[in-house]
Formats: sequence, structure tokens, C-alpha cells
Amino acid sequence: MKLSTTKKVSILCFWLVTTVISTSSVATELSDKKIKILEQSIVNKVIQAYGGNQLLSAKSIVISEHNKYFSSGQGASPDQPGVFNISEVLTIDFVGKRKSVLSWRVSRTSKDLDKFVYDGKNGRIYDILNNKYSEETWLNFATTGSSIVRKSDTMIARSLSSSETKLRYQGQSWYLGALHQQLNVKIGSAKEYTLYVNKSSGLISKMSRQHPSAGEISYAFSNYAQSSGVTFSRDMLYTVAGKTQGVSVSRNIELNVAVDEIFSKPAEYSTWGEVFDSSELRLNKVAENVYHVGKGRSFTLFVDTGEYFIAAGGHNGIAERFKAIKDAEKIDKPLKYMISTHHHNEHLPALKEAVALGAKIITVKEHQQAIQKTLANNSANDVFTLVNEQASFGDGAVEIYDIATMHADNYLLIYLPKVNVIFAEDHFETQLKTAMPRVHKDMVIFSDKVDALKLDVQLLLDGHSPRQLLMQEFTEAINTYQNRTCPKGYSICARG
Repeated sequence: MKLSTTKKVSILCFWLVTTVISTSSVATELSDKKIKILEQSIVNKVIQAYGGNQLLSAKSIVISEHNKYFSSGQGASPDQPGVFNISEVLTIDFVGKRKSVLSWRVSRTSKDLDKFVYDGKNGRIYDILNNKYSEETWLNFATTGSSIVRKSDTMIARSLSSSETKLRYQGQSWYLGALHQQLNVKIGSAKEYTLYVNKSSGLISKMSRQHPSAGEISYAFSNYAQSSGVTFSRDMLYTVAGKTQGVSVSRNIELNVAVDEIFSKPAEYSTWGEVFDSSELRLNKVAENVYHVGKGRSFTLFVDTGEYFIAAGGHNGIAERFKAIKDAEKIDKPLKYMISTHHHNEHLPALKEAVALGAKIITVKEHQQAIQKTLANNSANDVFTLVNEQASFGDGAVEIYDIATMHADNYLLIYLPKVNVIFAEDHFETQLKTAMPRVHKDMVIFSDKVDALKLDVQLLLDGHSPRQLLMQEFTEAINTYQNRTCPKGYSICARG
């Protein structure tokens, strides 16, 4: 049978295309194999650099850290960062799948000494300064001490051998004058990071990832030392978008430490009490025309002044909460004002949502610029209504006082004189249904400021909790305040 010229050409083209595809597939397969071999060789070198079998066969590890953190937008004023001292000791029992974190946290407003424990089945937090504990379902082997693990180059190295870790070779680049091999690493359900591995030494110099809004999140490691036969970096630098957020003061590691005593339950501790379940939206009508709405640790006050609403507080979800009130009460009134209690970052997104609903922002001059940055295109001056010392809105339904607290130099306290209610954020939060809240010095200072105003307060509402705290309960809690010091036997807080 003779084939036409057209058919001959078609068959030839098909053969050529098939051959090219087949050859290309083989080449890709070989390339993938070479990459897998290269990835494994990098992993092997990293593990050897950090202690090899000594690290992989460890039955337990203790990681000690003292870090300073700097948080822009979290200081007492917008032009000052919040500064936090955090000392932590993470104990991991690899055999029993248990974790414990002893944590000493010092900020300008509070001191906390807590022990976070996952005993292989259940999670607890022990408040050592108050001899109390709480059951915590969110604590498990993965979540307990996860931030410490993430900052440890030694633990990162150990995780590379895990079957739960996914790797992708990303080529080579220069970093600090040395050639580095880059690996994209995803450990379990954690976010994917890029590791910079020194090609010569196998040590991890940097771990970074791109955040969709914050920019590059980076952990830089340096000044390596050895302890218990494994390597660790003495210095860690944590940056976000190139700005320093955290820096190490001291770091250390120990292997194969006896851990059973660490996980024993102290008998002298009593429970804090039952906590709220705020996983779903809660709408509480506190009094006539006064609503407290939210979920999680974000709650908003809404006051119906007759023709319009005034709101305050919460992190986000303002539109959803406002709609919930209007649907429940079958009313349709505008949100005219949104009060910004203070300038801290977590409270600013709610203001942008409120402006989108047509509201004006009530704030102080000192916070206007910080809020404008969040509002972006909606940053015109006519969006703001400024308070100078004190103001009244809604025919006297809402009174606002500019007070100075440990939390913020300019803090807008909200008082509803018709129902004798105060609303505030970050000064007396408690997730406990009935028990007394834990008291810090900033709560005492806040109480002094409120007393000086001589307001007739009967109820306190918080921006982080559904708790309606009676003034009597608040006063009783304040009266229990003690300037606590580091307990005996706890070296973690001995330096204050």
C-alpha cells in the first residue's frame, strides 16, 4: 500500500513529536532524580553539622532562650515600640511525646510566670505566681512551644529527617559573602519556609518566607556553639520587612535530660474556673439600647442613641456584628461614629471597616496619623472627630475621657451614664465566667484613673471577652493585687 505525501509527512511529524516528548520525559526524570539526590545530600550535611546521630537519637532536649522583642505600634505612644523580655525553657520528651514550656514574660504593664504543659494526652497552663491552673484543649504536641521550635536552627535541622517534612531544592545564592544552598521546607502543617544552608559548613544561616501583607519574615542564625554534642546558634535575629522584631540575649541546649519531674502535676494548684466558649458570635443586650457583640477575643460595644449608633472596640468583623443587631432588633439605623480607644495595631482594622460603613472615627490628635496609615485611601481629615480631654455624644448617651494608663499615654475611656457602664480594652480582660480576673499593675493604675473621674460605675465591659464584670467584682480583684517577685527555685526570673 502506497502512502500519500501528506500522510507520510503526518506520520513523520507524529514520530518526531513522540520522540521529543519521550526524550524530554527521560531527561526530566533524570533531572528530578539528581535533584532528589542533591536534596538528600544537603539534608545529610546539615544533620551532620548539627550533631548527626547524637541529635537524631536524643530521647529528650531542653532549649533555653532569653529574647527581647520590639513591636511597632504596641508602645504607650505611636512613636514608641512595645518592648518585651521573654525567657523560655522548652523541654521535649521525644519518647513520650510530651512538651513543657516554662515562660517568664516581662512587659511595661505586667509580669507573668507560667508553665505550659502537654503530658501526651491533655494540656494545662500553670500560673505559678497565683498557684492556679487552667485546662487548655489547644495545647498538643505540635502547638506547645511551637514558636521556640521555629526559632531553633537545631530543631529545624532535626526536622529535615522527618517523613512529614517536604523539601524542594531552589538553587544557590550568596549570603553574607558565603555560597548557600536554598531549600524550600514545609514541616507538617506549618508554613513553607526557605532555608539558607551554608554550602561549606552545612549550618543554617537563615530561614525566611514571604507574608502576603507583612513582607519577608526572617530568622537569621549566627555565632554557633556546641553543647551535649550538638550545634546551636547563640544568636538569633527575627525581622519582619527588614525591621528588627526580636533579638536573642542568651540561648542554650541540653540533650537527654531527665524529664519525668518536669511533667508531674503540682498538688497545691487549684483551677482558675470555668471559661467562656466564644467560638460562635455572641450578641448580649446589656441594657436598653446597649449591645456587646463578638466572638473569640474580639468584642464590640454598640450604643443606639436614637437616630444612629456609636460603636467601639474589637479587632474586625464590625459589619457582621452590626448586622446581627439590626436583624435581631429589626431596625435600620446608620453607624455614625466608631470610637478608637487607643492606637495599637490589632485594633486598627476595625476602624477601616467602620469607615466603609460610613462612620467617622473618634480619636485623639496623637493617634490620627497611625490610624490614617491603616485607612489608606480613606484617610481624609473629615473622617476624624478629635477628642480633647473629654467629650459627649448622642445627647449624652456616650461620654469619653482621655486618660493616661500604663497601656497607652492617651486612652479613650467610654462611659455610658444612663446605664452606669464602662467599656474598655486591654485593662481587665478575663475569659472566666465567674471567678476573679488575674490582676496586674496596669489594672490597678486603670482603676485609680477611673476613681479620679468620680463616675457612677456599676458594670464593666471588655473588648476581649463577653464577661460583664460587676464593679464590686472589679474592686475585689483590685484589692488582691500584690507586687509579686520571682519565687524561690525559679532561676528563669531571678534577674527580674
